[in-house]
Amino acid sequence: MAAIEEQGVRWRPGWTRRVFWQAPVGPIYVATLVLAVGRGAWYACWALFFLRSVGLSPAEFGFGITAAGVVGMVAGMPFGYLADRLGPREVLIVVAAVQGLATMSLALVGDFWSAMLVTTVVVTVERAAPGIRIAVLSGLTSGADRLKAISNCHVMKEVGAVAGSLVGIVVLVFDSRAGYVALVLFCGSANLAFALLMSRVPHVESLRERKVKRKVLVLRDRPFLVLTVLNGVLALNWGLLDSGLPVWLTTHTQAPPWTMGVLLAFNGVVIVLLLNRFTRAAATVRSAGRLSIMAGGALAVSCLLFATTDGGAGTVVIALLFAAAAVHTVGELFFVGSGYGLSVGMTREEAHGEYQGMFGVGEGAAMMLAPGLLTALLAGWGAPGWLLLGGLFLAAGAGLLLTSRWSIRLERQRATAEPRELQVVA
Repeated sequence: MAAIEEQGVRWRPGWTRRVFWQAPVGPIYVATLVLAVGRGAWYACWALFFLRSVGLSPAEFGFGITAAGVVGMVAGMPFGYLADRLGPREVLIVVAAVQGLATMSLALVGDFWSAMLVTTVVVTVERAAPGIRIAVLSGLTSGADRLKAISNCHVMKEVGAVAGSLVGIVVLVFDSRAGYVALVLFCGSANLAFALLMSRVPHVESLRERKVKRKVLVLRDRPFLVLTVLNGVLALNWGLLDSGLPVWLTTHTQAPPWTMGVLLAFNGVVIVLLLNRFTRAAATVRSAGRLSIMAGGALAVSCLLFATTDGGAGTVVIALLFAAAAVHTVGELFFVGSGYGLSVGMTREEAHGEYQGMFGVGEGAAMMLAPGLLTALLAGWGAPGWLLLGGLFLAAGAGLLLTSRWSIRLERQRATAEPRELQVVA
């Protein structure tokens, strides 16, 4: 009987166990969940906040968000390097606090230039934070526990985003200035709460404390730079459901409007339930590389299935859409697992902040380019646009497999040579 009970506990979800939350990284899980609720609420209605509450025109909104995205995209690596030098936990607390105060200040903006200035600050620190958070997790864990902790944070982010979107829906129902002001105060408070919770996380030793001086490493790591670019191509799959598919449904199919909501809900639930299992399969650079080609293949097949819905209507098109979304979700699971496995496995142990900051540049570029690129491909080109997108996914997945093998060869060569990058100061 005891053995049966022990086996039952072993197979319980990790978040149902006290040890899950009491681990050194436990406060990061809580903080990530709180932050994700705020961001989920924000992204459910941020466009209408700027258009209806601030009063920006669609052109001003599009230009401002794009400009802020460009600045934020290139900020990750410098912030990551700073985190390695001064301590990732401390830098992350400051970044979250700045984002919280900047988000709250959006309640005071009333014209294009002030909105653009504040939004640039918000987006810049927002893009820098995920890489620094992974640096904190990497400093507190090792081996298989490291990927597990990173995956758990991703799950917390997905759960929080769903809960936050419900808050955003309430704001949209009232569609009032008071509601939008309450929204930015709520989202800013979530960032400040994140900073407060992170203060409970153990300190991660910095390069300065270790009395280590070194130059920037990631800019000389060619396999990692290639990884950043190719992973960014695969990251377009995130924008596919958010921006590309809604345009496709309204311009090339006669699917009912509710279809999009159900597809997004299905995707979110499956990611939450299965991500940890897929991430465990990426425990090494070699296995993560194999997952990347699977990701590219699955995403390519999903594009082919989406293309078959061109001009479709009725139950047939709904069935095809769900089949395509299911394959896409599998591809996304492979993509996230391989991305974490490769980015962490190919990172130099003394430079997690710097490397993860650079890795985020590729994903940031993908999210910035996705709306315009996918609209042009899918709405403008139709089914051929899907085929081209699928080809990009397949090529990127194959390229990541080759890049992982390249990295393994260089790491073997580096292990047999005396490292020259670090200079330890006595």
